[in-house]
Amino acid sequence: MSALNVYATTPLLIVSGTAVLATSVGLVKPGPVRRHGPTIFGLAGIVAAIVMSLVLWGARVEASNGGLRGARFALIFNIIFPGCAAATLLIGWRDPAAVDRRGEYVSLILVATAGMMLVAGAGDLISVFLGIEVLSVALYVLAALEVWRSRSLEAGLKYLITGAVGAALLLYGLTFLFGATGSTSLSAIGDRLAGSSLLDEPFLLAAFVLICAGLAFKASAAPFHMWAPDVYEGSPTSISGFMATATKAAAFAALLRLFTGLIPDMNVDWRVMIAAVAVASIVVGNLAALVQENLKRMLAYSSIAQAGYLLIGVAAGTVQGTEGVIYFLMAYAVATMAAFVIVAIREREVEDGERISAFSGYGHARPWMGTVLTLSMLSLAGFPPLSGFIGKLLVFGSAVDVDMIWLAAVGALGSIVSLGYYLRVIAVTWFGARDEDRLGRTLPVTGAAGIIAVSLGAGIIALALFAGPLLSVCQSAAEALIAP
Repeated sequence: MSALNVYATTPLLIVSGTAVLATSVGLVKPGPVRRHGPTIFGLAGIVAAIVMSLVLWGARVEASNGGLRGARFALIFNIIFPGCAAATLLIGWRDPAAVDRRGEYVSLILVATAGMMLVAGAGDLISVFLGIEVLSVALYVLAALEVWRSRSLEAGLKYLITGAVGAALLLYGLTFLFGATGSTSLSAIGDRLAGSSLLDEPFLLAAFVLICAGLAFKASAAPFHMWAPDVYEGSPTSISGFMATATKAAAFAALLRLFTGLIPDMNVDWRVMIAAVAVASIVVGNLAALVQENLKRMLAYSSIAQAGYLLIGVAAGTVQGTEGVIYFLMAYAVATMAAFVIVAIREREVEDGERISAFSGYGHARPWMGTVLTLSMLSLAGFPPLSGFIGKLLVFGSAVDVDMIWLAAVGALGSIVSLGYYLRVIAVTWFGARDEDRLGRTLPVTGAAGIIAVSLGAGIIALALFAGPLLSVCQSAAEALIAP
């Protein structure tokens, strides 16, 4: 393997190697090393992978004869995925599943992260499918890691069954695409499809419909969303946050690479298909979230609606749309992970800590945590000038630029409807009836959970304050995808 290939694969190799190391450390005899070693090594590996991705930012490198690309589009996701993994490890510092199976917990999260990085940097169809399956298998186990809870086992089983259906649809689509073009290389496929039309090639149309459906399962977009509420509710909260953020980002990395990056000249043909899934996701996600009493289920339906907003940028099929999706993914990931860390903290204090009613008056008992939860809800709702508002403005604007004003209008109306459940959480947190006995049952927040909660709250604000430089980075990544 040449030095160029080594550089291209370095972030992925670091994360994969750290996963093996975490497993090994988790096998030593019980003690401080076994209890904390895997997490410490995992966080160190994540930092090293992020640093290496930054070092590679200006380079254009490939490995495995173009099967893995190190362009800026892949590298920016190589920062997003490990960032979500680091937050998950810190949130799970005291999770029963993480404590009892620390080595497996850390290694599976890192294996899933490696699969996501493989998807973002994929240069051929085989890499796309292998990456999706690697991250999926790891998450099947993570969802059911609390084996003493029937809901966790149920979540793992449901995710396995629906994930298998999604994988089958994706594999059929990729197989049809290979049959129509005679190649698995994305570059070669793009060259052979240049000047073609999906509407004139039924085989190609079927391929991309199946690919869209398969990836929509991973993105929890309607009508392929049915697994998300039950799986998010039953899984360990730290894993729910990881699935809601990193897995969704991986699905959109694949969607952007296979639609916007591969066949940008055919966007008129596939734009309506993506737009229809976006509208369904916005309608189903927002309406279902309005009636939820469980905060994790509400966040699950919220993630479905957010997938709809992100799909608006994919439907645009432009550099501006891709730029908006990447920035929106960062804003969404930080805000959603912040909400899940607050839920994880509250779950350790009261038995029904994931219910919205458990947060009644919580802002007065824990002002810092209440503030972080408020910032999270406001950003997800799209309140200016927070990062969620900027992200929505970008993806809605990209739809307007390609004369899809109606799609932007649907997104705006969906955002208005979402105020009903986001503001409800804020109202309960600060103005809900205060049960002093209930609020008195608070435990000291662990250092890891407190640090990550405050950091994510600050991150919501920082993404807005430094939106200009970040958007320049996102634009560079988008241009690397569309004009590789």
